Amino acid sequence: MKQVEIRLNISAVAPLLDIIKAAADDLRDTLAVKATFPEHDAEFNETWTQDLMAGQNSDVRELLGLFDSDFFTDGAISIDSENCDSLLRACSALRIRILTRWLAEVSAEILEDEDAPVELIPQELRLPFAAYTFLDQIQKIILEHLSPAGTE
Repeated sequence: MKQVEIRLNISAVAPLLDIIKAAADDLRDTLAVKATFPEHDAEFNETWTQDLMAGQNSDVRELLGLFDSDFFTDGAISIDSENCDSLLRACSALRIRILTRWLAEVSAEILEDEDAPVELIPQELRLPFAAYTFLDQIQKIILEHLSPAGTE
């Protein structure tokens, strides 16, 4: 099993986790992306939505679990080939929520430009932007160093 250990600056990551946890709380009872179904069967659609939400919540819990008391002791998180798929999904859901809750007014060009000057981001949005970027970097590390399902 492949594994990647990432060492992070605890004092830099802690405020980002506040934003990430707020986004996770928002997602507890809703999907990051609204599900649409071809069926007009309300019971089927409700059951399917609940299953999707349970999976999303499980993925987000797994991501948040990386930042447990051990992380606050040594500043390290470990990602392996067993959990990388769920972590990718969790990062995606959380990034979508951060985007819709805090960053909707920021242009896509700025959001996706890794070299965008921080001055282009309003002061009150810099922390959510940093959390959004942090989750993006976790996804990039996973894709670069591990083999998520379907990419082998």
